[in-house]
Amino acid sequence: MKKLNTVLLVFSILIPSLVFAYKDATINEAPTPEDSPVKTIQAAIIKLNQLTSVATYSPQMMGFLINQEITPLFDFEYIADEVLSASYVSLSDEEVKYFSNSLKQNVINTLLVKLAKGRSRSLDFVYARPMRGGNIIVVRLNAKGYSRYGFNVDLSFHKNKSGKWKIFDVALENDSLINYYQRMILIKVRRYGIYGMLGKI
Repeated sequence: MKKLNTVLLVFSILIPSLVFAYKDATINEAPTPEDSPVKTIQAAIIKLNQLTSVATYSPQMMGFLINQEITPLFDFEYIADEVLSASYVSLSDEEVKYFSNSLKQNVINTLLVKLAKGRSRSLDFVYARPMRGGNIIVVRLNAKGYSRYGFNVDLSFHKNKSGKWKIFDVALENDSLINYYQRMILIKVRRYGIYGMLGKI
């Protein structure tokens, strides 16, 4: 906890915009249970805001930040299963692992490209909406940039197999990344076959 407070203090000094994102994202100031998604959501907003700042001021730090801070926010095992289920593809354990790692890079790159195209300078908290009895929480952020209204980014959180809250889908202007990759994989499997798809993912 002390380490987390130190990190937040450093961010508040170096990147003031993160402070506002953190405050806006605060759902409840009272102590929260360990399995509450509140802290995870707050941390995700802070890290994504840090990503937009680093992309602007320190591009050489992007790789480190993505690997150490951004990638762990996602449940890529679930995302890979969902994408494969729509294409009715049966893969070995090693092939699933390869597919999951490839998909991980694609998802992160897609998110970065979208943020770059929107010239996003900050991600502002809009709301957090529980769904399916609280098993899923959809967090809407607004990506502020040079456009007047920005664009919406919806992060869908759930508990992974280890019981930790993770992002399992991202919707950019209501276009779900899982749905996008389901369509893409289905097209590639039909065109190139399973192993051709694996080589082109």
